Amino acid sequence: MRAFSIVGAGRLGTTLAAALVRRGWMLEAVVDRDARAARRSRRLLGRGRASTSFSAVAAAKGLVIVAVPDDSVGRAAAALAGAGGSWTGRVVLHTSGLVPSAALAPLGCRGAAVGSLHPIQAFPRRDLPASVFAGVTWGLEGDAAAVETGCRIVRSLRGRVLLLAAGDKPLYHAACALASNALVALEWTAAGLLEGAGLDAPTAAAALEPLLQGTLQNVKSLGLEGALTGPILRGDVETVRRHLEALRGRPEERAVYAALGKRILRLAAKRGLAPGRIRSLRRLLEGR
Repeated sequence: MRAFSIVGAGRLGTTLAAALVRRGWMLEAVVDRDARAARRSRRLLGRGRASTSFSAVAAAKGLVIVAVPDDSVGRAAAALAGAGGSWTGRVVLHTSGLVPSAALAPLGCRGAAVGSLHPIQAFPRRDLPASVFAGVTWGLEGDAAAVETGCRIVRSLRGRVLLLAAGDKPLYHAACALASNALVALEWTAAGLLEGAGLDAPTAAAALEPLLQGTLQNVKSLGLEGALTGPILRGDVETVRRHLEALRGRPEERAVYAALGKRILRLAAKRGLAPGRIRSLRRLLEGR
């Protein structure tokens, strides 16, 4: 039986624990400083022991998954190491995309194999189905035994492994943040422009949703370069000029448009946009 405990009863910790339970893993304990969070997670999972004490995990026997915020990983590791129990031969993985496995050094010094395992996926709720992990890529680094265990988890959840060097994690995590959080901010910015054109907020968001979904599907089927459409790809200088003029009274939105426009222009160049059009569009986007 593949036994494990979770430290951190938030969205990721609870969703991951539920998915592993559904794949036949045995949950030993759910630990969180917030007793209500631990109990809520335990009710959702229907397995394991809910506790606010790290000793509940130290007394267990299996894998430990530390699913806490980035700046809490080191403190959680120190608390676990100080909670007693034997750590020799146990595996401890944390789920931070930024922090390296070295943050678990207090447990490594006690004989545990340590690693980090981060899913490239967003978790807005605690009650997502196990299928949310299907096809997901996981960034994995750490000790050999920890990496081996991480691969077993990913296989159980039908995902893909991306082996990382510890020094590459900040760049890896920046990419994940841009792909997820920046996309939300971009859609919020676009919805705000529609509100400026007279739509209410829900209508603006709903109007953009099919466009966003269609674009993501095009990326999946055609790749990043193949999915690009729009006036910059066509070299439509006048359309871009009119966009920038419309945004003149909205300096923040104009800056977003110009910054992303220059990135789009680089993609358009790869797609074969004529050099003269590229120069004209670059001058516009740079405000020259």
